[in-house]
Amino acid sequence: MPAATSHLHTSTGMAFYTRGQGRPVVLLHGWCLNRKMWLYAEEALMADFQVITPDLPGFGQSDHLAGPYSLERYGNEVKTLLAEASLGGAVLVGFAFGAAIALECAAISPKDVRGVVAVGAPGASHSPYSRMPKAMRRDWPEFARKSAHALFHTPQSEATLLWLEAMFASAPLPVALETVEFLSTYEPEKVVGKVNVPVLFLNAKHDAVAPEALGEACATAAPNGRLEVLPDCGHLIVLDQKAAFHERLRAFLQSI
Repeated sequence: MPAATSHLHTSTGMAFYTRGQGRPVVLLHGWCLNRKMWLYAEEALMADFQVITPDLPGFGQSDHLAGPYSLERYGNEVKTLLAEASLGGAVLVGFAFGAAIALECAAISPKDVRGVVAVGAPGASHSPYSRMPKAMRRDWPEFARKSAHALFHTPQSEATLLWLEAMFASAPLPVALETVEFLSTYEPEKVVGKVNVPVLFLNAKHDAVAPEALGEACATAAPNGRLEVLPDCGHLIVLDQKAAFHERLRAFLQSI
């Protein structure tokens, strides 16, 4: 039988999909992306897990939700999702922006979170977030195009790049500007010390946004953290090295 699929909303209006059955795994998308970035991970996990993919407020099918678009708000939105969908003991898997939100939620609601996989957790000291708004305001579609290409280390098909570019460009510019503002001051090392559940920091060897050194610092600062580094991979680990990502994710899920 095919795994059950449901399209739902939280009481705050955040859209999410749930597929499969088993232990809950919540996948949190990256900055200016949406839940569709997880299509391969969703398919790889849904036979053995309940896979939940929200569109975070301001993005995807939740782009109608008003701000503020702060890290605290996003952490509480995920906390609400866990409570209302009865997802206690969920593992949160976040990519970049989503990793920051996963860590925030685990810090404020540890009883609801079994573990965290922080994929390419960003740090303001390693990324030019403060310089980005000028380019974003000048030509948002071009910024989206360049961003899609910059996320990979291995060659990708033109179709994949166009798909990712369109996803990126679909994010409302005001939301993109407000969220990049909090990223411009975000340093994960200051948060991870408050996260007591097991955390896998997954970084890529060829990632200028979230370099290996940042992952090492986070794993050291976290009470129960460890680092794994994927070779021959760029920032968007989830798509750049799909098979390796799924293998590391499954191993972590089976270990906790």
